[in-house]
Amino acid sequence: MNQPASGDNLNRVLIIEDEPDISDYLQETLTLSGYEVCQAFDGLDGLEKIRQFKPNLLLLDIMMPKLNGLEVCRRIRADVDMRSLRVVFITAKGSLEEKLEGFEAGANDFIVKPFSSSELLARIEAHLRIDNLARDLEISERRYRQLIENSPDGIMLFSDQSKLVFVNSRFNSLLPVKDVTIEPGMSIKSLSATSPIFGEIGRLTAKVYETRLIVTRTMITGFPRGFPSVLEIRGIPTELSDARKPLVQVVLRDVTEKHNMEKVLARTEKINALGILTAGIAHEINNPLTGISNAVQILQKDGTDETKRREIFDLILTNIGRITRIIDDLRVFSRQERFEGNHFDLVPLIEETLKLLRYQRENDKIEIQFLHANPSCSLRGSKNQFQQLLVNLLLNSSQAITGAGQITVELARVETPVPSAVIKVSDSGCGIPEDQLEQIFDPFFTTKRDWHGTGLGLAVSHRIVQLFKGAIMVTSKIGEGTTFTITLPLETQDENPAIRKN
Repeated sequence: MNQPASGDNLNRVLIIEDEPDISDYLQETLTLSGYEVCQAFDGLDGLEKIRQFKPNLLLLDIMMPKLNGLEVCRRIRADVDMRSLRVVFITAKGSLEEKLEGFEAGANDFIVKPFSSSELLARIEAHLRIDNLARDLEISERRYRQLIENSPDGIMLFSDQSKLVFVNSRFNSLLPVKDVTIEPGMSIKSLSATSPIFGEIGRLTAKVYETRLIVTRTMITGFPRGFPSVLEIRGIPTELSDARKPLVQVVLRDVTEKHNMEKVLARTEKINALGILTAGIAHEINNPLTGISNAVQILQKDGTDETKRREIFDLILTNIGRITRIIDDLRVFSRQERFEGNHFDLVPLIEETLKLLRYQRENDKIEIQFLHANPSCSLRGSKNQFQQLLVNLLLNSSQAITGAGQITVELARVETPVPSAVIKVSDSGCGIPEDQLEQIFDPFFTTKRDWHGTGLGLAVSHRIVQLFKGAIMVTSKIGEGTTFTITLPLETQDENPAIRKN
């Protein structure tokens, strides 16, 4: 009899048969075919040999002393460490009732005595092949589960009934939820009682079910220190052939550091834009200041009649009002960045931004036009960020023009595939070489050779468009000009004003 073996051999077979002749025949046949074989002659001994020998397949007789084969099989299936073992019954009867009883006990197959060695080997080979595939699948599942558990992102999977199917441990660590266990089987509605973030997840999964597209949202959490202050939530449809609707995978990512870095870059570019505007604004302010200074000098002289004095006071007040308007325009653009989620109309905001840009006096021969049919275009997000986006593009256009030229801003509304605003910023400038078009949105890449550019303007603009869930494209031709086309989805009725997001 072979002794119990150890190692990684995946072709180990244990024979539990109380007839020595049959057991020896099976042992010899399998050994000659390259299998590692162990023998046991009663049920109790067989259970012990399973733990020692760790076979991949068991050839099990039904009628045996001490413990029959049916009971051995039941104990195997009840044991966590043994239940995956493939069990093939060897029986002399092979009646339908006996087979049914064996399958109910947990058997994988039957071989009826007498049998041929070729049939025996073919069945064993088939079952070991299945066993090997099951092991590979288990290893693969364990590997991927480990990857998911060790992911820096929180991951959840929801069924088409909005029931939680899977959640990794990282998800729990991202939420400031105490004394609550988030477990599979919970509904989004019940989860909403644990944290307000699940309300947003519920709306996001509903959108994924509706569109069958990947949906991404970024939101301020309001969590206490030590937890993410900015989270990116992404819903990904997962199609399964037997599901009435796709499952939805929800990925929760802490983007606080990334968001803070983007704020630094955006603020850097805003400072650069303000620097470019300073000369024009200083010129606009110096003109009324000069008028006020001259008026004061006249008032200081004796002999000025009352009518003249009133005219001079009116002139001073007019120039002060002019300075105030300029400062107000500048304050709108230069105010401190903050996470906003208010809705705003595009037409008045674009007009306000163009008014600010008209103070830029590096080239007074540039004509700026705003073409629109007064469409109803309302966005939700940061007005300040949108204005910075437009200022960056307009400054980029003005710096591309030498001498006289024209900048045109066009606004239109489209309804397909979703209601969106389409904004085009076109200039008659020098154009961008074709081999540089794919690089212009890269940070610190600049086509300006006077070193006045930071290389951040278009990179920041691209990111702002992403925050509005939109898209930006550029077309250009050397000597004819450049056009930036921005498409931004408009605010819809299902937006939740209680959630601050960008």
